[in-house]
Amino acid sequence: MEKLNKQYLKQLSHYSWLTLIAIISILGVSAVFYLLAILFSGHIEVEAGSISIDGGNLVSMLAFLSDMMVLVLVFFSICTPYQIFKEAIANGVSRWTNWLAHHLMVITVLVVAWLMNALIELLQSGTVTWSQQWAIIISMLIGVTTAGALGNLYGLMSMRWKIILTIALLASFFVLCWLAVRLVLLVTPERAVMMIQSINHPIVWNGLGLIWVALMVGIDYLCALHMQLRRD
Repeated sequence: MEKLNKQYLKQLSHYSWLTLIAIISILGVSAVFYLLAILFSGHIEVEAGSISIDGGNLVSMLAFLSDMMVLVLVFFSICTPYQIFKEAIANGVSRWTNWLAHHLMVITVLVVAWLMNALIELLQSGTVTWSQQWAIIISMLIGVTTAGALGNLYGLMSMRWKIILTIALLASFFVLCWLAVRLVLLVTPERAVMMIQSINHPIVWNGLGLIWVALMVGIDYLCALHMQLRRD
């Protein structure tokens, strides 16, 4: 349990620093562009009380933080599994403990991000629509678990096979897009509407989403428990 707690806090710390750096970088770039716009415009107009924290600004701030938390978590889950695995093995942490600590960290971040989204809806409409919140949760889970499965799959491979897999995934994506366009062109509008209406139900999409999440978690788990140290 002690190793699990240490590994959990270590991963949460790494993620928090990465998120903080990303937020500061984006705000810094935005500030630079804002200053450049002021310089090129040749004048500065600042009204009294123009800088304040009202409801709209608070919602925008929460939306920005929530989106950044999830995006950084996706990036973290893709790029860091092997490095975290090496540190864990060097510190005597088992693969299972490392995997569990990572997913406890993921759950923590997603819960905070979801609470922010719920607060955003509450501030905007005065109520929380649970069907919409459930859709947000499913969307976040799909993105993060897919990134985790891909990151641990990359962790099993050498650089050569990582490049091959990346090219294969990109090629598959473009092929799927091409097939989707072909399908749209071949199917009549009436038929397309009927097909969409036949599956356009929250239970269907949520069920498919949960199946995908379970599949990604399974791939993530198998890859994490079979990861080995490499020389490259």
